[in-house]
Amino acid sequence: MKSKLDWFIFLIILILIAVSTALAAPTGPSSVTNLGSSRYTSAEAANISAVAGNVTELDFMANTVTNAWQGYFGNITGTIVLGNSNNQSMYNWNSSSPTGQIYATRTSSVPAWASIRCADQTAVDLEDLALGVDSSVDQDAVNRTFLNTTSFNAFYVGSRNINNSQDCRAVQLFNSSGISSNDFSEVLLSDTSNIIYTGLVTTPKTGFDNREHQFEMLVGENGHNGDTTATPYYFYIELN
Repeated sequence: MKSKLDWFIFLIILILIAVSTALAAPTGPSSVTNLGSSRYTSAEAANISAVAGNVTELDFMANTVTNAWQGYFGNITGTIVLGNSNNQSMYNWNSSSPTGQIYATRTSSVPAWASIRCADQTAVDLEDLALGVDSSVDQDAVNRTFLNTTSFNAFYVGSRNINNSQDCRAVQLFNSSGISSNDFSEVLLSDTSNIIYTGLVTTPKTGFDNREHQFEMLVGENGHNGDTTATPYYFYIELN
């Protein structure tokens, strides 16, 4: 009788180990290569002559660089691994263009993945405050960038399903035609304490710069009033 009980307990332990492994949380990337940054170039001053006595009607068109956002884009290579705690692989599945998610957060501590959810209105308002924007006047406010009417493909964060039915805030970034595209979606999540920007990784698509990428995403950065202080972001990856 004791032998059967021991085997039963052993079996339960194996099941618990298997479940905890299957529902693994996102992990940090093995490596990151910074291929360079660039910035939108401001136009030179317009030269318009003034003549005494004249009145002139003018229509201006201008672009202003945002003071609230940093953009990231690129590609991922990765491996799905079956291995032990010593990082020794029993088997792996390599992919030159895996799909999944990239998570970015300003907190240095590991997010509470078990509490992950779509960012609610309070979290979005607090992020606007952190970025120094007012959604009533600033076009690039979080409330005006990530909308709960923007669709995206459902995905899992560990065992938690994230989908359009949950009042999620999302944005679709530009493709090569300069229009918002479901090819490059991003969702605003929270672990109830911190905002987590989540870029959805796709198979390579032609992005805003006419090159193929697997993701494009925005992260909040307060650059108002000439603030050029760099803000560290911590990235995590989850591959399908």
